[in-house]
Amino acid sequence: MAYLSSVIDPGAKPQRAGGAGGAAEEALATTEATNAGPQHIFGAEMMSSLFASAQSVTGVAPILQVEPFKMQGLVTIPLQLDVIVFSKRSSPLVSALDCLQAQLLNQIQQLARQFPPTLTAATAASLRPVACVLQPPPLLLPLTTTYLLTSSDDDTEPSGRAARELLHKRLALPTDRPLLRSTFAMGDATTEIGTPIPGLLRDVHLSLPLSGMKGGTTSCVQGSYEYFHYMQWTGNGQLPKSYDDAGWGCAYRSLMSIVSWFRLQQYTKFPNPTHYEIQKRLVDHCGQSADELLGKKLWLGSQDLALFLDHALGVTCKILECPTGDDVSANGRVLAHHFETQGTPVMIGGGQLAFTLIGVDFNDRSGEVRFLIMDPHYTGVDEIAQICPKWVGWKAPDSVTHLGTKLFQRDTYYNLCLPQRPRAV
Repeated sequence: MAYLSSVIDPGAKPQRAGGAGGAAEEALATTEATNAGPQHIFGAEMMSSLFASAQSVTGVAPILQVEPFKMQGLVTIPLQLDVIVFSKRSSPLVSALDCLQAQLLNQIQQLARQFPPTLTAATAASLRPVACVLQPPPLLLPLTTTYLLTSSDDDTEPSGRAARELLHKRLALPTDRPLLRSTFAMGDATTEIGTPIPGLLRDVHLSLPLSGMKGGTTSCVQGSYEYFHYMQWTGNGQLPKSYDDAGWGCAYRSLMSIVSWFRLQQYTKFPNPTHYEIQKRLVDHCGQSADELLGKKLWLGSQDLALFLDHALGVTCKILECPTGDDVSANGRVLAHHFETQGTPVMIGGGQLAFTLIGVDFNDRSGEVRFLIMDPHYTGVDEIAQICPKWVGWKAPDSVTHLGTKLFQRDTYYNLCLPQRPRAV
């Protein structure tokens, strides 16, 4: 027997419902509110035989049931649904729409199963049920999943962590990086990772040859980053003109490159900060002096970058102290381990200069090392031919900088800021 039931609000307009399989009969229950009397629920049930023989079909009258309509206890929850369906080009449109309808109903059922047994209006207001389409880099095809999140969640969506961890294991995805958060859903313009500055270059080192050092093992930054340097725009496009920070803004630009790595790896949606925003956060939240820093053309050090990353992104950093330039080279093994396990860009601060380190080539027998330096002191146009290998390239410890000094000098104290990859999904 085929069964079709509907519950209708008499104040609503008549609606017609058809099954995805194209059933022979349709049930329509309507009523008119001719007076201001109490509302009722009208339930209509139509029973029909499914026997193949038309002669065996016996007409059955509809069964009409009327009962008072009680508004109290009614809880309304908005559902965010999103699906992808695949259909052959030769298939009729109605076939694709039937498939779409079935998948949307399936998502509603999945979300309904996640609701608590007893649901009050207060509880419902705190919930954010979502369905999203995701395609993390290792997967060739997108997947659809549902989460019952809470409205108090931040970008890390802690209420959905258990569900994501289970999904990561089922799909054999890495369990140390976020790939399946709803904030990374496809088709949402607010989650698209755009470039904050027109013409900004990404992954500049990929055009470089090997360092040329014999017997070494190359360890580089894992994932994408953006190359920030002097005289570019500052911030996320709110100041669309060249910002003159030549001579003092190298650490700021190195910080922007590091922030871009966390953004492009989808650990955060934190936008590229302006120089002033960096200073303001250090003053308001990290104990820096407003009189000495805010609005001033003042250098930043590795410790400043670590404080900013901790407060703005929740990223912890290790500080590698090197009393001399020779100590930077002596830590080649430590730096290689960092890129192999963390894979984040490193800021190097010493003397008047700051650089971004994005890789090392280390010979574990001789201790010889080459450094893949991304130099923020460049002031020209964003063209690979102008940048590589002078401003982004492999350097020896005694390579000459734009100031005519050695890259790492024996009489200079260096601090290296090593951001740690958050272990979260």
